[in-house]
Amino acid sequence: MRIYERLDKLSENRLPQRAYYIPYESEEKALAGNRHESAYYKLLNGVWDFKFYQRDFDLPEDLTTIEGWDTLPVPSCWQMYGYEKPQYTNLNYPHPVDPPYVPDENPCGIYRTCFTLDSAWAARNTRLVFEGVASCVFVYVNGQYVGFSQGSHLQAEFDIAPYVKEGENVLIAKVLRWCAGSYLECQDFFRLAGIFRDVYLLSREVDCIEDVEIKADCKQITVSAPDYTIYDAEGKVADLSQPILWNAEKPYLYTVVVKGKTEYIPFKVGMREVTIENGVFKINGVRVILKGVNHHDTHPTGGYVESDEFLRDELLKMKQLNINSIRTSHYPPTPEFLCLCDELGFYVMDEADQEAHGFATRHGNQPGIGGYDSESGQWVTTFEEWKPVFIERIQRMIERDKNHACVYSWSMGNESAYGSNITAMLDWAHARDASRPCHYERATTLPFEEAPVDFRSTMYPDLNRFREWLEADDDRPVYLCEYSHAMGNGPGDVHLYMDIFHQYEKAMGGCIWEWADHTVLVDGVQKYGGDFDENTHDGNFCCDGLVFSDRSFKPGSLHAKYSYQPMRVKMEDGRIAVTNDFDFTNLSECSLLVELEVDGQVTDSRTLTLAIEPHATAVIDNPFTIPATCQHGVYVKVHLLDKTGYELGMTQLNTDSQRAAVTTGAPFTAFTETRTHIIAEGNGFRYAFSKLHGNFDSIIKNGREQLAAPIKLGAYRAPTDNERTLRVNWSQIHTTNNWSRGNLHATFNKVYDIAVEGNTITVKASLAGVSRMPFMHYTQVLSFFDDGTVKFTLDAKRKPEFTDYLPRLGYEITSPVENDGFTYFGMGPFECYNDMNRHASMGLYKSNAENEYVNYVRPQEHGNHYNSTYLAMDNGLTFLTDTQFECNVSAYDILSLDYAQHTDELVKNGKTNIRIDYKNSGMGSHSCGPILPVEFRFDEMELHFEVYMR
Repeated sequence: MRIYERLDKLSENRLPQRAYYIPYESEEKALAGNRHESAYYKLLNGVWDFKFYQRDFDLPEDLTTIEGWDTLPVPSCWQMYGYEKPQYTNLNYPHPVDPPYVPDENPCGIYRTCFTLDSAWAARNTRLVFEGVASCVFVYVNGQYVGFSQGSHLQAEFDIAPYVKEGENVLIAKVLRWCAGSYLECQDFFRLAGIFRDVYLLSREVDCIEDVEIKADCKQITVSAPDYTIYDAEGKVADLSQPILWNAEKPYLYTVVVKGKTEYIPFKVGMREVTIENGVFKINGVRVILKGVNHHDTHPTGGYVESDEFLRDELLKMKQLNINSIRTSHYPPTPEFLCLCDELGFYVMDEADQEAHGFATRHGNQPGIGGYDSESGQWVTTFEEWKPVFIERIQRMIERDKNHACVYSWSMGNESAYGSNITAMLDWAHARDASRPCHYERATTLPFEEAPVDFRSTMYPDLNRFREWLEADDDRPVYLCEYSHAMGNGPGDVHLYMDIFHQYEKAMGGCIWEWADHTVLVDGVQKYGGDFDENTHDGNFCCDGLVFSDRSFKPGSLHAKYSYQPMRVKMEDGRIAVTNDFDFTNLSECSLLVELEVDGQVTDSRTLTLAIEPHATAVIDNPFTIPATCQHGVYVKVHLLDKTGYELGMTQLNTDSQRAAVTTGAPFTAFTETRTHIIAEGNGFRYAFSKLHGNFDSIIKNGREQLAAPIKLGAYRAPTDNERTLRVNWSQIHTTNNWSRGNLHATFNKVYDIAVEGNTITVKASLAGVSRMPFMHYTQVLSFFDDGTVKFTLDAKRKPEFTDYLPRLGYEITSPVENDGFTYFGMGPFECYNDMNRHASMGLYKSNAENEYVNYVRPQEHGNHYNSTYLAMDNGLTFLTDTQFECNVSAYDILSLDYAQHTDELVKNGKTNIRIDYKNSGMGSHSCGPILPVEFRFDEMELHFEVYMR
């Protein structure tokens, strides 16, 4: 057995874990807190020599004899530079499940760099720190073995004073892809390897202070060191008689400077308390809703590497989306990440580097075997010899991060079933730190009274199951560690969970899964699982971020922002009720911009400052006179702006203004008829109705042809990632021979009867998927008017045997104009659906087909506008209604979107593809979460739809 497979050798010569800090040579520099300015800190990041071996057996015994070096940046992941290939797998191990053993052909990277120590450094103790190495590292200095460590996302510190000398020194690190610890690192991400976090030296005084523990509550700060000073945020010695408390909205930090003989060690400290009272989660005695997101370390070109600047930018973007909480899924982040969370204000669930998810599939798909069957005794979570490994994972994380105000909870890890080793982790954590509650989601497999966790946690419950948990006889709060799976177009249900968070005080809140898409950028194209010839992978399931991989926002990002917004507004008897959903901020610190919108134009506005205490509501008079009638609509929109003018929230309120009805000319009856067509031709228009298709195959308006293909009635759309499990009900998966129940992608329109009477053409017809019986029969009445208007009246009835809800139903119109522009009145300017629309508002918007495209990693349905009443193409037709429709204008047809697996496979058809839909089903979050709620499904068995075209 090799040392990295031994459970009794988790490390050699690694120093005991301590709190994270950087020492400085002066108190002035310590207070400034820029580690790069410390004389006692030497960052070793840069370009290192590198040699890759396909297996560690091929290494020479003496690593100093290696020749033919390449170079590689540190930090980095070697797969991102062509050494092996990236591999994405969700829960399957990328190697056999045979703990603690790993494959004999274990890829290995040898790193080499040089550093120079002056006489001052050489006279002191030198420490070497690795912040993150996957999966384990053997360290050599000047040809001498120093030590070994595993635990990819955990800090490893070595005393290298016996091995260094004044002048040039050579550091060699041997990094293996797999070790015994890899069995606890089966997280849902690209499986990469290398030195992926900072490497640095610290110069320490002899008999230096090793560890410092700081305990801060709402009354005092207690420091374990004998000599220290506490400073306030202005750099003055702090007076704690009336302390300023830390919270995510106002993250006030004191600075504790611990003094050694020749060094000064600063710590940023926030005074706050985390409590659970009668099942209610509180910060500083105030109930707080965690509006959170799960965060992985992922970068499209860096792999696991995220610079400090990139992390700050990420967190600022989270702030823009009203996110106040982060779960570090599923491992501790870089120390700098937590420092930034202290500074910027986030409630962080710090999660141990522990996930053994792959044991769920250790037997493949054999019936009755596998899953979270910890009772089988075949999970490492139940192996007694693995207990020290599990305890070390929580121990090293807590000792490193114990002084951070942002950390409100310790999590034992993720999706490793439940066993005695999890209990041992929880027992250790509770004994070590009673000030923070402990979390482990899989403890919910135990009876409530037996689960040794401080709050109950679950993933992806439907709304009814979530309510059942909240109403259960249990005195602990309920937390959604993962919800609203944000894969592709969506999620559409964040606001539904927020409603429940507000309704039940026992609801702590939760974290959307997850922050960013995991992709690898290859020649400008985002790649995912299966694109690298992996022997096992999980496709694009890694593309499940609330934001794109470059951290730009999706429409779903904005829906989450306005679901998380710190105010609620509603109209009550003509007055406006405003609720302040901040927890520690009076609404007077923001301003309200209230606007009157008439037919898409702002005609009046007021800027208000309302002194509303947190969690309180004030009712104000509507400051506007509402017009009795309008063309499109009249709305009152309320914006919440911070001091910089950035919009934190927005709510649009309906009014009683009556919209004008659609008007037409006199009935048109002068039809001419041929064997194949019925023609309606008048002043500036010519409609050719096809008896074969049951709809128009030519429309000439002012001398220009408007159709590149016959108008057709369709029920299909390019499935979204949230519909990945539903598409077998709707369509053929084109890359397989798995034909589904509906085959809606290949729909046939059968015309049974056509009748002309007065100014109408009545069609009786059906829709059926290929190889299937009709799923819908319908009657379509086309009413013609002499101003060129045609009214579509559709009455349809679904066959009772077709029980699946439909993606959509509506008219598909192909315009010969490429990238046509258009104006619409409806919800915009971003794409929106019947559930995902908090980020949109009714208005008059202009766009074009290409601008409507949303660059999802796997092409899919996009660009819908819910609740529309008007659509006018710049070079063609106009659609309007007295009720509402949904419209979609795209540069791509439905099947092109459906069949493309990557964006570079999309081919524009040189036309503009228009949909006028009766209804679309919502987005939901069914890619991993619950099925779409009933109220957002298109599942009505009968429908009536009216829309005008001119």
